[in-house]
Amino acid sequence: MSTPEPSASRRSGQFPSTAPGRPARGVRATWWYTFSSMAFFALFMAFITASMLLYFHREADGRTWWPVVTAAVLTWVAGLAQVYGTWLVRTGMGAGWPRPWATALLVVPAALVWVLTLWMPGGGLPGGIPLWLAANVLAILVHGVTRRLVFAAGVVLFLGHWWAGAQLTGVVVPAGEAARQVPALVFFVVFVPVVFLFSAWWWNIVVQLDAARRDAAQLAVARERLRFASDLHDIQGHHLQVIALKAELAERLLAAGRPEAAQGNIHEVRTLARTALEETRSLVRDLREVSLEEEMANAQDVLAASGARVRLRGIHVQDPAARTLLGLAVREGATNILRHASSATEVSIVLDAAGGGQRLVMTNDGVEDPGGTGDGTGAPGAAGPASGTGLSGLDRRFQASGGAVTGRRDGGTYVLEARLPALPGGSTVEQGPTPAQEREQSA
Repeated sequence: MSTPEPSASRRSGQFPSTAPGRPARGVRATWWYTFSSMAFFALFMAFITASMLLYFHREADGRTWWPVVTAAVLTWVAGLAQVYGTWLVRTGMGAGWPRPWATALLVVPAALVWVLTLWMPGGGLPGGIPLWLAANVLAILVHGVTRRLVFAAGVVLFLGHWWAGAQLTGVVVPAGEAARQVPALVFFVVFVPVVFLFSAWWWNIVVQLDAARRDAAQLAVARERLRFASDLHDIQGHHLQVIALKAELAERLLAAGRPEAAQGNIHEVRTLARTALEETRSLVRDLREVSLEEEMANAQDVLAASGARVRLRGIHVQDPAARTLLGLAVREGATNILRHASSATEVSIVLDAAGGGQRLVMTNDGVEDPGGTGDGTGAPGAAGPASGTGLSGLDRRFQASGGAVTGRRDGGTYVLEARLPALPGGSTVEQGPTPAQEREQSA
């Protein structure tokens, strides 16, 4: 299993804030849904605004068409600019002002429409729409007080255009007609921020949840490393401190001409060093021991926490060597699913008897290659040696015992299979699945 190298931006030993890996397939789909909904709304409002300008101009028997056509074209330009602005949301809300040329692209066409429609009959309402939409897109990208100021400026300019347009064109809106237009204006002022801000907020939530999901696998490794570091510190720290004191004391006794007393301290130093070495070896030996049952339970818990539904079924394996190898296979398979098939929603871990030995089959529907090579085994349905540094090393360990680890794509799933023959002196007792061995979990 390959370990990501520490980047130059953090000290060796620090863990990255987010586990490596691509966003899950569902996260990418959510982004395209969010972006397409905001982009469609911007283009739809551009169509409505241009249609309203042309309709009101015709109803007013207007003969000068170039200002209306110019305003309609600029409305479409503003709509396309707003589509680009919504694309910038992929970096998250509050990312800051876009580049000057992007800000100008969002604001200038909409501002020209705002100015041109001031003297157009019936242009008071539609003429302020593009600038109000541009203000909402900018409000997503900025944050804090700046966002509130952008919203306030957008509301003032939108409502001010409606009022100023009526004054400049000389078309006085009757009180009854104004009363009917005010609810529509208020609804539009409220509805547009709901569409843009809620979509961007929901996308932020999805990104944060995906980061938390990827961190779950990293935290499991971090907890184990911290536990090992704590145990190693407890063992080595105490013994090394005593060794240093005894060695210093022996040095002073030798300088004082008392070699007999110094010899006793040197003997204690040697004894302490041997004890520290034995305890360190014991710690490493315990770390290398793998419990098949614990690995299967841990794999089920971690994969379920990542959003997959896990089916677990197994048999009892008595041979310690086989249990260790199969436990390592479960650990490596689960780790690679988290890293390279994070979009998996269905995972099956089945351990059964085969040809007098054991066969472990791990299946997932996240067909992004769990081996980490990006192409699985080459052809769908073709079995081949397991790919990836960790799985290749595992395959060598299985081959040393007469087994093998293979991976293949089977339709929309990836299958990792580990086989072991009957090892000398070992036996396998098959038993029916218990509730703890076969159950489905949903995150």
